[in-house]
Amino acid sequence: MSWQQSDRLERGAVHAQHKWTARDSARLWQSISSSADGRKLAAVVNGGQIYTSTDGGVNWTARASNRYWHAITSSANGQKLVAVEFSGQIYTSADSGATWTARESSRIWISVSSSADGHKLAAVTYGGQIYTSTDSGVTWTPRATNRPWYAITSSADGSKLAALGGGQIYTSKDSGITWTAGASNRDWYAITSSADGQKLAAVEYGGQIHTSADSGATWTAWEGNRYWQSITSSADGLKLAVGVFGGHIHTFIAPQESQPKVAPRPADYATRCL
Repeated sequence: MSWQQSDRLERGAVHAQHKWTARDSARLWQSISSSADGRKLAAVVNGGQIYTSTDGGVNWTARASNRYWHAITSSANGQKLVAVEFSGQIYTSADSGATWTARESSRIWISVSSSADGHKLAAVTYGGQIYTSTDSGVTWTPRATNRPWYAITSSADGSKLAALGGGQIYTSKDSGITWTAGASNRDWYAITSSADGQKLAAVEYGGQIHTSADSGATWTAWEGNRYWQSITSSADGLKLAVGVFGGHIHTFIAPQESQPKVAPRPADYATRCL
């Protein structure tokens, strides 16, 4: 089984219908999150501030203090935000980023995920544990064992979680209370989930893209070896976008009735260095 190139992309209309527009200033952008409708955005700068937008990224407002921000996540309505500081604390906002409250202790926070309503949160620490919250980040409970955790993703209801740590993929079906190791030891770098948590996709740095249709019980490798660095999914898990370090953005379409198909953008479109 292999990815098939789809030539049905609108090559003639791609420039007219799909355009990338540079926004704000050049900064050490580290992570970005979006509301479900794409209107409310929040991005963090490593060594800088948090920036929010309420018009789909046209205008940005600087928020919070300068910190080594590492990751940020958002509720579906964009009202509740959670940002983590590398070797710092977790910060939560209930007003779309206007004000922030420090939570938890200082740790090497790496990644954070949120349920659609913003109530159930999960964050990972490098060399530490996974921490979960069921009250929008007010209190946190340590879960799993100490590992070099690297990334975490959540289903929309917050019940199904998947995390990368110690070379393996770990999944949970009870909001992080218990965890099951899966997939082989690899240099996993990023992971994403469908809204129901059934479909997962993870990338290995210098390796392949791996997908699962059974919440992480089994995995299938796709595409060639590349320095995959980031991945995101549509709510139904059938559309993926993957970034390559020093390379292109690749988009993937996986029809339910057939094998997944890969649709790489033309060389002059959606090309950027990560």
